[in-house]
Amino acid sequence: MGMFAHAPGTEPTPKRYQGITKERGTRNLILGFVGLVSIWYVTGRVQDHYLLQKQWPLLTPQSEGLTVVGTLDSRDYDHNLFRIVTANQTSRVELTEYGWGTIFNEKNGPMFRQEIGETIRSAQNTDNETAYRMLEPYLKAGISQIMGRADWTTLISPSTPITIQVQSGKIFAPQNTTLGEQLQRFQAERIKKIKGEENDSGESSGSGRQVDHGLPIPPESLLAACPVVLLGDSFSGAELDENPPNAFDPKTFTARLNLKPEGRSRFFQWSAKHENESLVFVLKHRVAVTGRVKQAMDVTYWEIGPLHDEEMARELVNFVNKNASK
Repeated sequence: MGMFAHAPGTEPTPKRYQGITKERGTRNLILGFVGLVSIWYVTGRVQDHYLLQKQWPLLTPQSEGLTVVGTLDSRDYDHNLFRIVTANQTSRVELTEYGWGTIFNEKNGPMFRQEIGETIRSAQNTDNETAYRMLEPYLKAGISQIMGRADWTTLISPSTPITIQVQSGKIFAPQNTTLGEQLQRFQAERIKKIKGEENDSGESSGSGRQVDHGLPIPPESLLAACPVVLLGDSFSGAELDENPPNAFDPKTFTARLNLKPEGRSRFFQWSAKHENESLVFVLKHRVAVTGRVKQAMDVTYWEIGPLHDEEMARELVNFVNKNASK
């Protein structure tokens, strides 16, 4: 018996058995990993199903708070109702020439004649706020058409209610009226103006004019016409990150907005059906920021950037945090 002889019953495990043991361990590890991935996937699918199937009531815009609306601008640039224009570090929403022509088309019915559109445009010269109150039902009808509502033209009639501001001394007070009453009022003023121009020059310059460029839409009209996706109450908090300048951009910022469970569900449902569309954040009567949904987003937060307007970005984040702490 040699110096390194093993005692009976303690012989080393043959190499082939060691290999089998290692293979079993590796296989069990892989199977365990696959099982965890499967559980994670199934749980995620169940959660996605819940988030997509949950029926939420429609949201009412908050003019004095934060409201996020959709502009349904997923088509090519020249064939959208709205477009987002960014200039001087700020963004605004415009009604496109295509959008105007799509709405004010006599094929849609007598209340959609181009003449009526021109009356509303003419009203801007004397009462800009009332002109936009008259335009809002048409914007809402255009949105309804894009969203597939077959009877969208029925949203417009002479009796469609609108609310305008009427001045009494130095005080402005709301007054309930109808679209038909205001159209009649400004139609008479427009005809009078056209006749005056005809007398001065011998030819009319007030009819048949097209929208030469996008018409800026104020935040109040966006809230009245566009679908509301989220509110300030949809967020649980926010953070603002500063991005260093580079060769193309000066210092910019990224806002991270954390979503509550309901906000997450609403955002997921919207993004699943509205890919490549813009969302507009209206904060206290101003367009704060805009973001574009690139794909269905089942996320607990949304990052928006790069943002160039530091003051507005901080105001948005501060508002969300203050509102979440209530």
